Amino acid sequence: MVTQGVSVCCREGLQVSIKLRALAPEHIPWLLEACSDWEELAQHGSPYWRPRSCAELQRKIDDTAGPLPAAAYTFVIVDETRLVGEVSVHAIDWRNRVAQVGVCIWRPEDRRCGYGMAGCTAVIDWAVKHLGLRRLEAWILKGNSASLELFRTLGFEQEGTFKQRYLHDGYYKDINILAYIVGA
Repeated sequence: MVTQGVSVCCREGLQVSIKLRALAPEHIPWLLEACSDWEELAQHGSPYWRPRSCAELQRKIDDTAGPLPAAAYTFVIVDETRLVGEVSVHAIDWRNRVAQVGVCIWRPEDRRCGYGMAGCTAVIDWAVKHLGLRRLEAWILKGNSASLELFRTLGFEQEGTFKQRYLHDGYYKDINILAYIVGA
């Protein structure tokens, strides 16, 4: 999937334009470099609790090759000149048309600049229109206020909390469960 340019208005009226591209082999070296500070990323939630590998990323690509529908789809977020993050639709339950949505903007200096909003807007639109999903969930680590704000702005509502669900820095942390129901 390559989207036509997606533009969203972020803070202070600035426009952010991105494209989503399906994760491909040529993205792997860039993604490994971008996620090399996995300890910094781990504070925001999975899958960043350990270093990523070429094999893991290649499996993600292979899993979407068909012929059957995949259980997850991962995209890189591309601004005009570089990859800035990734967004995914994963843990897809095809019978019930439910999935989780996740986003990560890799570098701290690129966060809160509108890339997450643009990437999530594009992937949610794709998941609903192309995959026919009717319920999307965001599992957000307690304390990740930027992600909570982002998904609430996108129309997600908190439904509950998984207590002590995510291990980070030797402590188990809670995960907030938010959901977006199409047509609700």
